Amino acid sequence: MYRLILFFRKYYTVLLFILLEAGAISYYAHATSYSRATLLAATTRATAGLHKLFASTGDYFSLRRDNLRLLEQIARLETQQAARPVADSVTVDSLTAASPYYFTTARIISNSIARQENFFVIDKGSLEGVEENMGVLTPDGAVAGYVRQCSDRYAVCVSVLNRAFTIGGRFLHNEYFGSVGWDGTDARFVTLTDIPRYAEVSVGDTVVSAYSLRFPPDRFIGTVAGVEASEDGTTHLIRLRLGARMTALSHVVLVRFADYDELDELAGPFFSDTANTPKP
Repeated sequence: MYRLILFFRKYYTVLLFILLEAGAISYYAHATSYSRATLLAATTRATAGLHKLFASTGDYFSLRRDNLRLLEQIARLETQQAARPVADSVTVDSLTAASPYYFTTARIISNSIARQENFFVIDKGSLEGVEENMGVLTPDGAVAGYVRQCSDRYAVCVSVLNRAFTIGGRFLHNEYFGSVGWDGTDARFVTLTDIPRYAEVSVGDTVVSAYSLRFPPDRFIGTVAGVEASEDGTTHLIRLRLGARMTALSHVVLVRFADYDELDELAGPFFSDTANTPKP
């Protein structure tokens, strides 16, 4: 009881102020219909603001979960869309089973961009269906790399920003194709070679994947940022703005070509002139 008396003696001015303010607000709220409406409107705005704040906070913390769900949905749709036609079959399961490509998702837990040979590590391994030579795409479908080695729970991937990484690329508006690789300088650009000088090339043209065992056809690689003649003058030397933003990549989509091993065993020896670099 003595402590309570001391508390009131110490804070009585504050308590008196709060009591008087509450009385004044109550009197104002019941004085006229206008004052009641004004106070109600102010209270409604304040309440709505608090609800919006709490909702925005909840949305922020659920954003990562929603992104993962969206990526998983993209992987399922990609698998279904890549399905081979099957006679007398209309079910989704049968179409998926006949697909030459299987898609899944993963999260990047380590990434390098400042070396000549860059790699990144993902949080899935062989226990979750990840295999060597699976292609790696960004969430919006751009070429990002491929799986080099797996453990049970993790996998190391060769980045598109690796001088040993090459992929066949063609122009979306015509059938001219060449080899795409990184020159080790700028993480925003890669180089397209072996395009003949008589081929029409313009800044802004789109280049997509072609003749690749790791990647489905027509996956975005980049857009033409500059064109110059090669040293021998017979081909273009084309600078591409890379579609994959490797400096800001946190999640990826993995793709496995069902016939990779069979075709690699069959055709690999006939492409031995490129044996020192990873196959496209």
